[in-house]
Amino acid sequence: MFDRPTPGAWPLAARLTLGGLCALALATGPIASATAKPDPVFPSQKQVDTAKAKVVTTQDQVAALTAQYQAASAQLDSVQEAASAAGEAYNGAKLLLDQRTAAAARAAEAAAQARSASDDAEKAIRQFAALAYQQDGSLGNVSAFMSASGPQDMVDRATALDTMGELRTAAYAKADAASQNAAAAQRNATLAAGQQQQASDQAAKALADAQAQATQAAAAATQIQGQQTQMASELASLQKTSVEVEQARQAGLRAEAIARAAAEEAARQARIAAEKAQRERTRKAAEEAARAKAAAELAAKQAAQAKRVADAATAAARKKRSQGHSGGSSTSRPPSKPSQPAPSPRGGVSAVLAYARAQVGKWYVWGAAGPNTFDCSGLTMMAWRQAGVYIDHYTGSQYNETRRVAISDLQPGDLVFYGDSGPTSHHVGLYIGGGQMIEAPHTGAQVRYASIYRSDLLPYGGRP
Repeated sequence: MFDRPTPGAWPLAARLTLGGLCALALATGPIASATAKPDPVFPSQKQVDTAKAKVVTTQDQVAALTAQYQAASAQLDSVQEAASAAGEAYNGAKLLLDQRTAAAARAAEAAAQARSASDDAEKAIRQFAALAYQQDGSLGNVSAFMSASGPQDMVDRATALDTMGELRTAAYAKADAASQNAAAAQRNATLAAGQQQQASDQAAKALADAQAQATQAAAAATQIQGQQTQMASELASLQKTSVEVEQARQAGLRAEAIARAAAEEAARQARIAAEKAQRERTRKAAEEAARAKAAAELAAKQAAQAKRVADAATAAARKKRSQGHSGGSSTSRPPSKPSQPAPSPRGGVSAVLAYARAQVGKWYVWGAAGPNTFDCSGLTMMAWRQAGVYIDHYTGSQYNETRRVAISDLQPGDLVFYGDSGPTSHHVGLYIGGGQMIEAPHTGAQVRYASIYRSDLLPYGGRP
Protein backbone atom coordinates (compact mmCIF):
# COMPACT_ATOMS: atom_id res chain seq x y z
CA MET A 1 0.00 0.00 0.00
CA PHE A 2 1.17 3.47 -0.84
CA ASP A 3 1.00 6.09 1.80
CA ARG A 4 -1.29 8.95 1.02
CA PRO A 5 0.72 12.11 1.16
CA THR A 6 -0.53 15.03 3.04
CA PRO A 7 -1.36 18.23 1.21
CA GLY A 8 1.56 19.93 2.58
CA ALA A 9 3.75 17.17 1.36
CA TRP A 10 3.06 17.86 -2.44
CA PRO A 11 5.83 19.60 -4.12
CA LEU A 12 5.22 23.25 -4.87
CA ALA A 13 5.33 22.79 -8.65
CA ALA A 14 2.81 20.02 -8.45
CA ARG A 15 0.51 22.06 -6.34
CA LEU A 16 0.74 24.99 -8.72
CA THR A 17 0.08 22.78 -11.75
CA LEU A 18 -2.92 21.11 -10.20
CA GLY A 19 -4.34 24.38 -9.08
CA GLY A 20 -3.93 25.90 -12.49
CA LEU A 21 -5.72 22.99 -14.13
CA CYS A 22 -8.57 23.21 -11.71
CA ALA A 23 -8.90 26.93 -12.24
CA LEU A 24 -8.80 26.41 -16.04
CA ALA A 25 -11.44 23.74 -15.83
CA LEU A 26 -13.70 25.98 -13.80
CA ALA A 27 -13.15 28.86 -16.21
CA THR A 28 -13.65 26.95 -19.46
CA GLY A 29 -16.18 24.35 -18.39
CA PRO A 30 -19.32 25.97 -19.85
CA ILE A 31 -17.65 26.84 -23.18
CA ALA A 32 -16.28 23.34 -23.66
CA SER A 33 -19.68 21.82 -23.11
CA ALA A 34 -21.20 24.15 -25.68
CA THR A 35 -18.72 23.44 -28.46
CA ALA A 36 -18.94 19.72 -27.92
CA LYS A 37 -22.55 19.69 -29.28
CA PRO A 38 -22.52 19.31 -33.18
CA ASP A 39 -24.27 21.79 -35.53
CA PRO A 40 -27.70 20.69 -36.94
CA VAL A 41 -27.41 18.91 -40.36
CA PHE A 42 -29.89 20.59 -42.84
CA PRO A 43 -29.51 22.88 -45.93
CA SER A 44 -29.69 26.56 -45.55
CA GLN A 45 -32.46 28.63 -47.07
CA LYS A 46 -30.07 29.73 -49.77
CA GLN A 47 -29.28 26.13 -50.62
CA VAL A 48 -33.01 25.31 -50.73
CA ASP A 49 -33.72 28.24 -53.03
CA THR A 50 -30.83 27.28 -55.29
CA ALA A 51 -32.06 23.66 -55.50
CA LYS A 52 -35.61 24.79 -56.28
CA ALA A 53 -34.37 27.10 -58.99
CA LYS A 54 -32.35 24.28 -60.48
CA VAL A 55 -35.38 21.96 -60.50
CA VAL A 56 -37.53 24.62 -62.13
CA THR A 57 -34.82 25.29 -64.70
CA THR A 58 -34.55 21.56 -65.47
CA GLN A 59 -38.31 21.24 -65.81
CA ASP A 60 -38.41 24.22 -68.13
CA GLN A 61 -35.64 22.72 -70.22
CA VAL A 62 -37.45 19.37 -70.38
CA ALA A 63 -40.71 21.08 -71.36
CA ALA A 64 -38.98 23.18 -74.01
CA LEU A 65 -37.15 20.20 -75.49
CA THR A 66 -40.33 18.13 -75.48
CA ALA A 67 -42.20 20.88 -77.30
CA GLN A 68 -39.39 21.16 -79.85
CA TYR A 69 -39.35 17.38 -80.33
CA GLN A 70 -43.12 17.26 -80.93
CA ALA A 71 -42.97 20.25 -83.26
CA ALA A 72 -40.26 18.48 -85.23
CA SER A 73 -42.48 15.38 -85.46
CA ALA A 74 -45.39 17.48 -86.73
CA GLN A 75 -43.10 19.14 -89.26
CA LEU A 76 -41.88 15.74 -90.47
CA ASP A 77 -45.48 14.54 -90.87
CA SER A 78 -46.30 17.67 -92.84
CA VAL A 79 -43.33 17.25 -95.19
CA GLN A 80 -44.13 13.57 -95.75
CA GLU A 81 -47.81 14.31 -96.39
CA ALA A 82 -46.83 16.99 -98.91
CA ALA A 83 -44.66 14.44 -100.70
CA SER A 84 -47.56 11.98 -100.77
CA ALA A 85 -49.89 14.67 -102.13
CA ALA A 86 -47.37 15.42 -104.89
CA GLY A 87 -47.24 11.71 -105.70
CA GLU A 88 -51.03 11.62 -105.92
CA ALA A 89 -50.96 14.66 -108.22
CA TYR A 90 -48.63 12.70 -110.48
CA ASN A 91 -51.14 9.82 -110.47
CA GLY A 92 -53.76 12.27 -111.72
CA ALA A 93 -51.47 13.70 -114.41
CA LYS A 94 -50.50 10.22 -115.57
CA LEU A 95 -54.16 9.16 -115.74
CA LEU A 96 -54.96 12.25 -117.83
CA LEU A 97 -52.04 11.46 -120.13
CA ASP A 98 -53.26 7.90 -120.61
CA GLN A 99 -56.76 9.15 -121.41
CA ARG A 100 -55.53 11.75 -123.89
CA THR A 101 -53.13 9.30 -125.49
CA ALA A 102 -56.03 6.94 -126.10
CA ALA A 103 -58.16 9.83 -127.42
CA ALA A 104 -55.36 10.91 -129.77
CA ALA A 105 -55.05 7.35 -131.08
CA ARG A 106 -58.81 7.19 -131.71
CA ALA A 107 -58.76 10.58 -133.44
CA ALA A 108 -55.83 9.57 -135.63
CA GLU A 109 -57.60 6.36 -136.61
CA ALA A 110 -60.79 8.28 -137.42
CA ALA A 111 -58.78 10.73 -139.53
CA ALA A 112 -57.16 7.88 -141.43
CA GLN A 113 -60.56 6.29 -142.11
CA ALA A 114 -61.96 9.65 -143.26
CA ARG A 115 -59.03 10.19 -145.60
CA SER A 116 -59.55 6.70 -147.05
CA ALA A 117 -63.25 7.42 -147.63
CA SER A 118 -62.36 10.74 -149.24
CA ASP A 119 -59.82 9.00 -151.50
CA ASP A 120 -62.44 6.43 -152.56
CA ALA A 121 -64.91 9.21 -153.37
CA GLU A 122 -62.34 11.09 -155.43
CA LYS A 123 -61.53 7.86 -157.27
CA ALA A 124 -65.19 7.53 -158.22
CA ILE A 125 -65.16 11.12 -159.51
CA ARG A 126 -62.11 10.38 -161.64
CA GLN A 127 -63.87 7.34 -163.08
CA PHE A 128 -66.86 9.46 -164.06
CA ALA A 129 -64.55 12.05 -165.58
CA ALA A 130 -62.84 9.38 -167.66
CA LEU A 131 -66.22 8.05 -168.81
CA ALA A 132 -67.35 11.56 -169.73
CA TYR A 133 -64.18 12.04 -171.75
CA GLN A 134 -64.92 8.83 -173.60
CA GLN A 135 -68.42 10.21 -174.35
CA ASP A 136 -66.99 13.38 -175.91
CA GLY A 137 -67.15 15.32 -172.68
CA SER A 138 -70.72 14.54 -171.71
CA LEU A 139 -72.55 11.61 -170.24
CA GLY A 140 -75.85 12.87 -171.61
CA ASN A 141 -75.18 14.23 -175.12
CA VAL A 142 -77.63 14.00 -177.96
CA SER A 143 -75.52 11.53 -179.94
CA ALA A 144 -76.62 8.83 -177.58
CA PHE A 145 -80.17 9.32 -178.72
CA MET A 146 -79.31 9.72 -182.41
CA SER A 147 -77.48 6.40 -182.42
CA ALA A 148 -80.41 4.53 -180.93
CA SER A 149 -81.65 1.67 -183.11
CA GLY A 150 -85.29 2.12 -182.16
CA PRO A 151 -87.76 3.64 -179.70
CA GLN A 152 -87.20 1.02 -177.02
CA ASP A 153 -83.46 1.30 -177.36
CA MET A 154 -83.80 5.08 -177.03
CA VAL A 155 -85.83 4.68 -173.85
CA ASP A 156 -83.31 2.27 -172.44
CA ARG A 157 -80.44 4.61 -173.25
CA ALA A 158 -82.25 7.58 -171.73
CA THR A 159 -82.94 5.63 -168.56
CA ALA A 160 -79.32 4.58 -168.38
CA LEU A 161 -78.13 8.14 -168.91
CA ASP A 162 -80.48 9.42 -166.21
CA THR A 163 -79.15 6.77 -163.84
CA MET A 164 -75.57 7.66 -164.68
CA GLY A 165 -76.31 11.33 -164.06
CA GLU A 166 -77.79 10.58 -160.67
CA LEU A 167 -74.82 8.42 -159.78
CA ARG A 168 -72.47 11.16 -160.86
CA THR A 169 -74.32 13.74 -158.76
CA ALA A 170 -74.31 11.38 -155.78
CA ALA A 171 -70.63 10.69 -156.27
CA TYR A 172 -69.80 14.39 -156.28
CA ALA A 173 -71.88 14.94 -153.13
CA LYS A 174 -70.26 11.96 -151.44
CA ALA A 175 -66.80 13.17 -152.43
CA ASP A 176 -67.54 16.63 -151.07
CA ALA A 177 -68.89 15.25 -147.77
CA ALA A 178 -65.99 12.83 -147.47
CA SER A 179 -63.53 15.66 -148.04
CA GLN A 180 -65.18 17.77 -145.34
CA ASN A 181 -65.26 14.83 -142.93
CA ALA A 182 -61.60 14.12 -143.60
CA ALA A 183 -60.70 17.76 -142.92
CA ALA A 184 -62.72 17.79 -139.67
CA ALA A 185 -61.23 14.48 -138.57
CA GLN A 186 -57.74 15.76 -139.25
CA ARG A 187 -58.45 18.89 -137.19
CA ASN A 188 -59.69 16.69 -134.35
CA ALA A 189 -56.61 14.51 -134.63
CA THR A 190 -54.34 17.55 -134.55
CA LEU A 191 -56.21 18.93 -131.51
CA ALA A 192 -56.04 15.56 -129.74
CA ALA A 193 -52.33 15.30 -130.46
CA GLY A 194 -51.83 18.76 -128.99
CA GLN A 195 -53.80 17.83 -125.89
CA GLN A 196 -51.77 14.66 -125.59
CA GLN A 197 -48.56 16.66 -125.74
CA GLN A 198 -49.90 19.09 -123.17
CA ALA A 199 -50.82 16.19 -120.88
CA SER A 200 -47.40 14.69 -121.45
CA ASP A 201 -45.75 17.95 -120.38
CA GLN A 202 -48.00 18.12 -117.31
CA ALA A 203 -47.18 14.53 -116.39
CA ALA A 204 -43.47 15.19 -116.76
CA LYS A 205 -43.75 18.26 -114.53
CA ALA A 206 -45.83 16.35 -111.98
CA LEU A 207 -43.27 13.57 -111.99
CA ALA A 208 -40.43 16.03 -111.43
CA ASP A 209 -42.40 17.73 -108.63
CA ALA A 210 -43.16 14.41 -106.97
CA GLN A 211 -39.54 13.33 -107.15
CA ALA A 212 -38.40 16.69 -105.77
CA GLN A 213 -40.91 16.47 -102.93
CA ALA A 214 -39.83 12.92 -102.16
CA THR A 215 -36.16 13.98 -102.11
CA GLN A 216 -37.01 16.94 -99.90
CA ALA A 217 -38.99 14.72 -97.55
CA ALA A 218 -36.11 12.25 -97.29
CA ALA A 219 -33.63 15.03 -96.56
CA ALA A 220 -35.98 16.62 -94.03
CA ALA A 221 -36.52 13.25 -92.36
CA THR A 222 -32.76 12.76 -91.98
CA GLN A 223 -32.27 16.26 -90.59
CA ILE A 224 -35.26 16.19 -88.26
CA GLN A 225 -34.52 12.72 -86.96
CA GLY A 226 -30.95 13.82 -86.26
CA GLN A 227 -32.24 16.81 -84.32
CA GLN A 228 -34.63 14.58 -82.42
CA THR A 229 -31.83 12.19 -81.49
CA GLN A 230 -29.84 15.13 -80.09
CA MET A 231 -32.87 16.38 -78.18
CA ALA A 232 -33.53 12.88 -76.82
CA SER A 233 -29.91 12.75 -75.62
CA GLU A 234 -30.32 16.06 -73.79
CA LEU A 235 -33.62 14.91 -72.28
CA ALA A 236 -31.98 11.68 -71.13
CA SER A 237 -29.23 13.66 -69.46
CA LEU A 238 -31.66 15.99 -67.74
CA GLN A 239 -33.95 13.20 -66.56
CA LYS A 240 -31.31 10.57 -65.83
CA THR A 241 -32.73 8.13 -68.38
CA SER A 242 -31.51 6.88 -71.77
CA VAL A 243 -31.90 8.04 -75.34
CA GLU A 244 -34.02 4.98 -76.16
CA VAL A 245 -36.37 5.68 -73.26
CA GLU A 246 -36.76 9.32 -74.25
CA GLN A 247 -37.42 8.44 -77.88
CA ALA A 248 -40.06 5.92 -76.80
CA ARG A 249 -41.61 8.51 -74.48
CA GLN A 250 -41.74 11.11 -77.26
CA ALA A 251 -43.30 8.58 -79.63
CA GLY A 252 -45.92 7.88 -76.99
CA LEU A 253 -46.62 11.59 -76.55
CA ARG A 254 -47.00 11.94 -80.33
CA ALA A 255 -49.39 8.99 -80.45
CA GLU A 256 -51.41 10.52 -77.63
CA ALA A 257 -51.61 13.83 -79.46
CA ILE A 258 -52.77 12.10 -82.65
CA ALA A 259 -55.34 10.05 -80.72
CA ARG A 260 -56.57 13.17 -78.92
CA ALA A 261 -56.96 15.02 -82.23
CA ALA A 262 -58.76 12.00 -83.69
CA ALA A 263 -61.11 11.89 -80.70
CA GLU A 264 -61.88 15.59 -81.07
CA GLU A 265 -62.59 15.13 -84.78
CA ALA A 266 -64.73 12.08 -84.03
CA ALA A 267 -66.70 14.10 -81.49
CA ARG A 268 -67.18 16.86 -84.05
CA GLN A 269 -68.37 14.38 -86.63
CA ALA A 270 -70.69 12.85 -84.03
CA ARG A 271 -72.19 16.27 -83.34
CA ILE A 272 -72.69 16.81 -87.06
CA ALA A 273 -74.33 13.38 -87.36
CA ALA A 274 -76.54 14.05 -84.32
CA GLU A 275 -77.65 17.39 -85.71
CA LYS A 276 -78.35 15.78 -89.06
CA ALA A 277 -80.29 12.98 -87.37
CA GLN A 278 -82.31 15.52 -85.38
CA ARG A 279 -83.12 17.45 -88.53
CA GLU A 280 -84.09 14.20 -90.22
CA ARG A 281 -86.29 13.21 -87.28
CA THR A 282 -87.92 16.64 -87.33
CA ARG A 283 -88.50 16.38 -91.06
CA LYS A 284 -89.92 12.87 -90.78
CA ALA A 285 -92.12 13.90 -87.87
CA ALA A 286 -93.48 16.78 -89.90
CA GLU A 287 -94.06 14.46 -92.85
CA GLU A 288 -95.75 11.90 -90.60
CA ALA A 289 -97.95 14.60 -89.11
CA ALA A 290 -98.86 15.83 -92.60
CA ARG A 291 -99.59 12.25 -93.73
CA ALA A 292 -101.65 11.60 -90.61
CA LYS A 293 -103.66 14.76 -91.17
CA ALA A 294 -104.19 13.89 -94.83
CA ALA A 295 -105.18 10.33 -93.86
CA ALA A 296 -107.63 11.63 -91.26
CA GLU A 297 -109.17 13.99 -93.78
CA LEU A 298 -109.39 11.18 -96.33
CA ALA A 299 -110.87 8.84 -93.74
CA ALA A 300 -113.47 11.47 -92.83
CA LYS A 301 -114.36 11.90 -96.49
CA GLN A 302 -114.55 8.14 -96.98
CA ALA A 303 -116.69 7.77 -93.87
CA ALA A 304 -119.05 10.46 -95.12
CA GLN A 305 -119.20 8.80 -98.52
CA ALA A 306 -119.76 5.40 -96.92
CA LYS A 307 -122.56 6.84 -94.81
CA ARG A 308 -124.19 8.31 -97.90
CA VAL A 309 -123.89 4.96 -99.67
CA ALA A 310 -125.23 3.12 -96.64
CA ASP A 311 -128.15 5.54 -96.33
CA ALA A 312 -128.89 5.13 -100.00
CA ALA A 313 -128.66 1.33 -99.71
CA THR A 314 -130.94 1.35 -96.66
CA ALA A 315 -133.43 3.49 -98.49
CA ALA A 316 -133.31 1.22 -101.51
CA ALA A 317 -133.76 -1.87 -99.34
CA ARG A 318 -136.76 -0.36 -97.61
CA LYS A 319 -138.25 0.51 -100.94
CA LYS A 320 -137.71 -3.03 -102.23
CA ARG A 321 -139.14 -4.54 -99.09
CA SER A 322 -142.15 -2.33 -99.47
CA GLN A 323 -142.52 -3.67 -102.98
CA GLY A 324 -142.07 -7.28 -101.82
CA HIS A 325 -138.49 -7.64 -102.92
CA SER A 326 -135.26 -8.13 -101.06
CA GLY A 327 -131.75 -7.41 -102.12
CA GLY A 328 -128.25 -7.01 -100.82
CA SER A 329 -124.90 -6.01 -101.83
CA SER A 330 -121.45 -7.11 -100.91
CA THR A 331 -118.08 -5.58 -101.33
CA SER A 332 -114.67 -7.11 -101.26
CA ARG A 333 -111.29 -5.53 -100.81
CA PRO A 334 -108.53 -6.37 -103.28
CA PRO A 335 -105.71 -8.45 -101.86
CA SER A 336 -102.78 -6.45 -100.63
CA LYS A 337 -99.59 -6.51 -102.63
CA PRO A 338 -96.84 -8.75 -101.32
CA SER A 339 -94.03 -6.88 -99.61
CA GLN A 340 -90.89 -6.33 -101.64
CA PRO A 341 -87.92 -8.52 -100.70
CA ALA A 342 -85.15 -6.84 -98.72
CA PRO A 343 -82.18 -5.72 -100.79
CA SER A 344 -79.36 -8.23 -100.89
CA PRO A 345 -76.17 -7.34 -99.00
CA ARG A 346 -73.25 -5.86 -100.88
CA GLY A 347 -71.26 -8.58 -102.51
CA GLY A 348 -67.51 -8.86 -102.69
CA VAL A 349 -66.71 -6.57 -99.74
CA SER A 350 -65.22 -9.45 -97.75
CA ALA A 351 -62.66 -10.01 -100.53
CA VAL A 352 -61.90 -6.28 -100.58
CA LEU A 353 -61.27 -6.15 -96.83
CA ALA A 354 -59.28 -9.40 -96.79
CA TYR A 355 -56.96 -8.10 -99.50
CA ALA A 356 -56.39 -4.80 -97.71
CA ARG A 357 -55.64 -6.54 -94.40
CA ALA A 358 -53.10 -8.77 -96.14
CA GLN A 359 -51.14 -5.68 -97.25
CA VAL A 360 -50.69 -4.25 -93.73
CA GLY A 361 -46.98 -3.81 -93.03
CA LYS A 362 -45.94 -3.25 -96.67
CA TRP A 363 -44.11 -0.03 -97.44
CA TYR A 364 -45.59 3.07 -99.02
CA VAL A 365 -44.11 4.08 -102.38
CA TRP A 366 -45.82 6.80 -104.40
CA GLY A 367 -47.18 5.65 -107.73
CA ALA A 368 -47.13 1.98 -106.61
CA ALA A 369 -50.08 -0.41 -106.79
CA GLY A 370 -48.59 -3.65 -105.47
CA PRO A 371 -47.81 -6.34 -105.03
CA ASN A 372 -45.07 -5.34 -102.57
CA THR A 373 -45.50 -1.57 -102.25
CA PHE A 374 -48.49 0.77 -102.47
CA ASP A 375 -49.58 4.36 -102.39
CA CYS A 376 -53.00 5.32 -101.02
CA SER A 377 -55.10 5.15 -104.21
CA GLY A 378 -53.10 2.18 -105.48
CA LEU A 379 -54.12 0.21 -102.38
CA THR A 380 -57.83 1.07 -102.65
CA MET A 381 -57.83 0.43 -106.40
CA MET A 382 -56.33 -3.05 -106.01
CA ALA A 383 -58.53 -3.89 -103.02
CA TRP A 384 -61.74 -3.19 -104.93
CA ARG A 385 -60.42 -5.00 -107.99
CA GLN A 386 -60.74 -8.20 -105.92
CA ALA A 387 -64.51 -7.67 -106.11
CA GLY A 388 -64.45 -7.03 -109.86
CA VAL A 389 -64.81 -3.26 -109.44
CA TYR A 390 -62.38 -1.16 -111.46
CA ILE A 391 -61.57 2.34 -110.28
CA ASP A 392 -58.74 4.58 -111.41
CA HIS A 393 -55.39 4.97 -109.68
CA TYR A 394 -56.09 8.53 -108.50
CA THR A 395 -57.97 9.92 -105.49
CA GLY A 396 -59.87 12.55 -107.50
CA SER A 397 -61.14 9.95 -109.97
CA GLN A 398 -62.05 7.52 -107.18
CA TYR A 399 -64.15 10.25 -105.56
CA ASN A 400 -65.96 10.90 -108.86
CA GLU A 401 -66.36 7.18 -109.61
CA THR A 402 -68.11 6.38 -106.30
CA ARG A 403 -71.49 7.24 -104.77
CA ARG A 404 -71.58 9.79 -101.97
CA VAL A 405 -72.26 8.53 -98.45
CA ALA A 406 -72.19 10.56 -95.24
CA ILE A 407 -69.42 9.78 -92.75
CA SER A 408 -72.05 8.76 -90.20
CA ASP A 409 -73.44 6.19 -92.68
CA LEU A 410 -70.15 4.56 -93.72
CA GLN A 411 -70.04 0.79 -94.19
CA PRO A 412 -66.97 -1.47 -94.39
CA GLY A 413 -65.42 -1.21 -97.84
CA ASP A 414 -66.37 2.44 -98.37
CA LEU A 415 -63.64 4.94 -99.22
CA VAL A 416 -62.81 7.98 -97.09
CA PHE A 417 -61.14 11.03 -98.61
CA TYR A 418 -58.97 13.85 -97.28
CA GLY A 419 -58.29 17.33 -98.64
CA ASP A 420 -60.12 20.52 -99.58
CA SER A 421 -62.62 18.83 -101.90
CA GLY A 422 -63.33 15.42 -103.40
CA PRO A 423 -61.98 16.05 -106.92
CA THR A 424 -58.80 17.59 -105.47
CA SER A 425 -58.41 15.18 -102.53
CA HIS A 426 -54.85 14.13 -101.77
CA HIS A 427 -55.44 10.99 -99.69
CA VAL A 428 -57.86 8.05 -99.53
CA GLY A 429 -58.33 5.15 -97.13
CA LEU A 430 -60.47 1.98 -96.98
CA TYR A 431 -63.03 2.05 -94.16
CA ILE A 432 -63.24 -1.18 -92.12
CA GLY A 433 -65.73 -0.13 -89.41
CA GLY A 434 -65.55 1.29 -85.92
CA GLY A 435 -64.08 4.57 -87.11
CA GLN A 436 -60.99 2.75 -88.45
CA MET A 437 -59.48 2.38 -91.90
CA ILE A 438 -56.59 0.70 -93.66
CA GLU A 439 -54.34 3.20 -95.43
CA ALA A 440 -51.03 3.56 -97.20
CA PRO A 441 -50.07 6.82 -95.44
CA HIS A 442 -46.88 8.41 -96.75
CA THR A 443 -43.20 7.93 -97.55
CA GLY A 444 -41.35 6.29 -94.68
CA ALA A 445 -44.44 4.53 -93.34
CA GLN A 446 -46.12 1.18 -93.89
CA VAL A 447 -49.67 0.19 -94.77
CA ARG A 448 -51.47 0.33 -91.42
CA TYR A 449 -54.69 0.54 -89.44
CA ALA A 450 -55.59 4.10 -88.41
CA SER A 451 -58.45 6.28 -87.24
CA ILE A 452 -60.36 7.98 -90.04
CA TYR A 453 -60.81 11.12 -88.00
CA ARG A 454 -58.45 13.91 -89.06
CA SER A 455 -58.92 17.62 -89.54
CA ASP A 456 -59.06 17.37 -93.35
CA LEU A 457 -61.51 14.42 -93.49
CA LEU A 458 -64.16 15.19 -96.11
CA PRO A 459 -67.79 14.97 -94.90
CA TYR A 460 -68.73 12.38 -97.53
CA GLY A 461 -67.09 9.08 -98.36
CA GLY A 462 -67.42 7.03 -101.53
CA ARG A 463 -69.19 3.73 -102.11
CA PRO A 464 -67.99 1.81 -105.21
